[in-house]
Amino acid sequence: MIPNIGLFDITLGFIYLFAIYFIAIVYKNKKIKTHPEYKYFLSALTAKLLGGIGFAVFSIYYYKGGDTFVFFNAAEGLRHYFFNDFRNAIDVYFSSVDSLNLSKHNFAPAYNYILNASDVFSIVKMTTLVNFFSFGSYLISSIFFGLFSFLGLWLAYSNLCRLYLKSAKYMLIAFFFIPTALLWSSGILKDTVTIGVIGFMLYTFSNVFIFKRKLFTGIIITLIGAYLLLLLKPYILYVLFPCLFIWVQSNIKNLITNSFIRRLIKPFIILFLIVSAYYLAQNISDSAGKYNVENIENALKGFQAWHEYLADNRDQSGYTLGEMELTPLGILLKAPAALNVTFFRPYLWEVRNIPTLLGGIESLILLCIFLYLLLKIRLRFFKILVQNKEAFFFMIFALIFGVMVGVSSYNFGALSRYKIPAELFFIISLIIIHQASKRINTKQL
Repeated sequence: MIPNIGLFDITLGFIYLFAIYFIAIVYKNKKIKTHPEYKYFLSALTAKLLGGIGFAVFSIYYYKGGDTFVFFNAAEGLRHYFFNDFRNAIDVYFSSVDSLNLSKHNFAPAYNYILNASDVFSIVKMTTLVNFFSFGSYLISSIFFGLFSFLGLWLAYSNLCRLYLKSAKYMLIAFFFIPTALLWSSGILKDTVTIGVIGFMLYTFSNVFIFKRKLFTGIIITLIGAYLLLLLKPYILYVLFPCLFIWVQSNIKNLITNSFIRRLIKPFIILFLIVSAYYLAQNISDSAGKYNVENIENALKGFQAWHEYLADNRDQSGYTLGEMELTPLGILLKAPAALNVTFFRPYLWEVRNIPTLLGGIESLILLCIFLYLLLKIRLRFFKILVQNKEAFFFMIFALIFGVMVGVSSYNFGALSRYKIPAELFFIISLIIIHQASKRINTKQL
């Protein structure tokens, strides 16, 4: 069933937006005295809220289908179940997907075929909670999802601005004004939650290891964030945590001023991080279900087959990387092509619909920026990348994640959603490299 937008939704939307902006203006005026980046706070907030509204309108009146309606309608079934049978609804809400008895708790019969997937059941429960506050309005729930994404991204953006204040305007574009990322990370989707969680985790790690503050809060947010990623998209956690460990290792070394001691303990730090990452990956993999490392080949084949079907039968722009063995070596050989498709495609002649056109224009602009920067500073690009710990961290994540989504998507519609974290990190790394090169040029003058 496709929701609609009526007078109730519009009226309630104005009330909530008034409350959100009232709180935002008060908060901005309080923070701007010590944090100059907050002059962009309302602009970023407006972008994300418009993204949520735009996604709702686009889904209802243009796309007329998709996962978002499955999540919302199943959540509405669970919300109404609370009113009809509160005790059983509580049991459902706090059940795992393995213990869920849909024959007994048949709250959304039209969607039983998909509720047995842990990631779907998790996002349905999250949407149910939001729907209580939206009174079952798809538009309002989309706004709340966009607001959550904004909060995580803003906190990460604000901390990065403390390190790179002169790049605040460029960072703002990367975080909040990439059109396809704004569209696909502001509505009722798993991508909206995961990009918000990534923002929160960047915020907490930078707080603890760079600014040395809010240790307890950082631990709590990190645990909650890791749990949410594990529920929704475990493969993000596979990539994010090792990369964060690299970032942490760099900052731990910088805390030690004595060069002899730093050289002495460096091997122990590296060994500790490798062992920690190994055991973390083992524990995550054991509980990751269909994303288990042992099942990754089947998962990739499933993604590719489904997305190829969409490209062939639903007029979605598809692509292929040619024959590929789904082994570590086979994926590595396809890495250049996968990175090209993630960051620089679709080409304009591969476009079949309006959303893909947006992606094509973005990819062309990003390609021009990347080539300009590479040609302008040449080998210094790679020197800065290796020496700057933030640029290195963001780029490593972007490349690894970019390869993953490039080899698994196989149509540009799915790719535009899956690549959002990779694209964000890639652009941030380019911005940091650009600022560092300008600083070097200024010193040389």
